[in-house]
Amino acid sequence: MARNPLEFQVSFLPMSNQLRWGILATGSIANQFAEGLAACNSGKLVAVGSRTIERATEFCAKHGGTPFGSYAEVYNHPDVDVVYIATPHHTHMDDTIAVAKAGKGILCEKPFTLNAIEAEWALKAVKEANVFFMEAFMYRCTKQSATIREWISSGLIGDVKMVNAEFAFQAGEDWTNFRNDPDLGGGGLMDVGTYCVSLARLAFGEEPIDATYISQKSAKGVDWIGSGQLRFSRDRSAVFTTGVGIVCDNGATIYGDQGRIVIESPWKQSVGTKMYRYEKYNLVETVEMGITNAELYAAEADTVAEYFEAKEVPFLSVEDTMQQMRTLDRLRKSAGIVFGNEAKS
Repeated sequence: MARNPLEFQVSFLPMSNQLRWGILATGSIANQFAEGLAACNSGKLVAVGSRTIERATEFCAKHGGTPFGSYAEVYNHPDVDVVYIATPHHTHMDDTIAVAKAGKGILCEKPFTLNAIEAEWALKAVKEANVFFMEAFMYRCTKQSATIREWISSGLIGDVKMVNAEFAFQAGEDWTNFRNDPDLGGGGLMDVGTYCVSLARLAFGEEPIDATYISQKSAKGVDWIGSGQLRFSRDRSAVFTTGVGIVCDNGATIYGDQGRIVIESPWKQSVGTKMYRYEKYNLVETVEMGITNAELYAAEADTVAEYFEAKEVPFLSVEDTMQQMRTLDRLRKSAGIVFGNEAKS
């Protein structure tokens, strides 16, 4: 029997305690997060920064807030409590350090940085500033992901043995986007592939002991289509398919020795999608937790608000982010993928 998604609501801060948000950059993901802010109960948009005042002004005309023609004016704004970093991958380290030094909380888009060394430098600044930090894996902030954690931890599918996951989309090879630039962290693994890696680590509750990735490169040299395998303790494994040059079903299955969890839409969790729990061959539970895209990002904003004083989120901790970056490094190394100055070091 399907459950009503309205039964599952995160705990909200009182309206009087709303977080005041700043946003860096005005691309697609920033627009989606701004729509989430408008739908959440815990925050409001105060300031938006872009490389040009014209872009910031256009963004604020749609979503509210005050536009600025630089990022520094946002994270130094006295009325901003927390900053959403929606800039390209290769600038996340510098942006995180700057926001931390300004004393503001941080929600940073994935992948957090280009590699683990950059992550260590950035998180050192976060620790020194004693500010809130979370990597922006919005899917982990939903009731669906909370239910996955609950089903696994309570033993309903037994010991997790294997994870299969897909996340990919198809862009043209002439795609003019930093995700198609090998110097700037482009490619499928560091974009949508990060979600598959994140879910596998969540499901097993530990870090992989080995990681392998095979990629097919685009004309510009990024991993256009790829598949990976993560090996965990006792030879348990996760396999995934990702890319920015192929269409996939974009679902996931978590297999245990007593059952399995089949997730139709683990990442964007659109309206009407379902999740199924099986005991051996038998379907025993169906839940419908689909939400709108705005509600998805609202859940992320509300999660930041809920744990803001604690400085980090238990199910998306600073250590979780650090381990995620180490795993991505190992996957890239196995495929010979390097970014920018990495090739010179």
